[in-house]
Amino acid sequence: MESSKGKGWIMKQTWDDLLFLHWPVDAAWLQSLLPSELEVDTFDGLAWIGIVPFEMNRIRFRGFPAVPFASRLLELNVRTYVRYGDKQGVYFFSLDASYMPGVFIARKVFHLPYFKADMVKRKKSQQVDFSSSRTHKGVREATYHIKYEPISEPYETKMGNLDFWLTERDRLFIVRNGSVLQGKIQHDKWPLQHAKADVLLDTLSDHYGYKEDQVITHFSESVTTYLWPFEKVTY
Repeated sequence: MESSKGKGWIMKQTWDDLLFLHWPVDAAWLQSLLPSELEVDTFDGLAWIGIVPFEMNRIRFRGFPAVPFASRLLELNVRTYVRYGDKQGVYFFSLDASYMPGVFIARKVFHLPYFKADMVKRKKSQQVDFSSSRTHKGVREATYHIKYEPISEPYETKMGNLDFWLTERDRLFIVRNGSVLQGKIQHDKWPLQHAKADVLLDTLSDHYGYKEDQVITHFSESVTTYLWPFEKVTY
């Protein structure tokens, strides 16, 4: 038996040393950045944007083993939270990754805005030093360098709290040719820790209303995820 997560998933991944770095933005302004088919999701009237660096390991398609030279990459994404009808999900503005074949597959198979980047991750004790420089041809350059580490014991989020709302999302949306598609994601509940982070260099968040004095951060050491193929959900 492949997994207790049920039938239909097509890819399994483990996300390690992940940081959620979020800041609030005006909902009407954020709506102007989204495809018209999607509605910005808010918490107490505020919209949120997140930058998420992490290491992806043990990547494999269902029915196939992980390939040693192709089962690890670094990723850095910029995301927000949206609604389509009564469904809540994640919308990605960009996803930078360190492995070009993985970028190619993600763009062609999942139609996600992945971009090739030169990335380095170093870990000393609990501190993660993560840097990224986008090298993808034909797109805006973006550089990001951050150091982060957990500063609390792991805890479970509670429904109704902001940290739950930001992290416990079970689907992502893309819009293609006016049609809305969703990809389901399933994982165990995030083992979150409070974190501290120092952004050393940042041209990634220039267009997203970054507010350093309002940032909140969470760390997760590891979670295994299962991804389903995209399906059309346009009403």
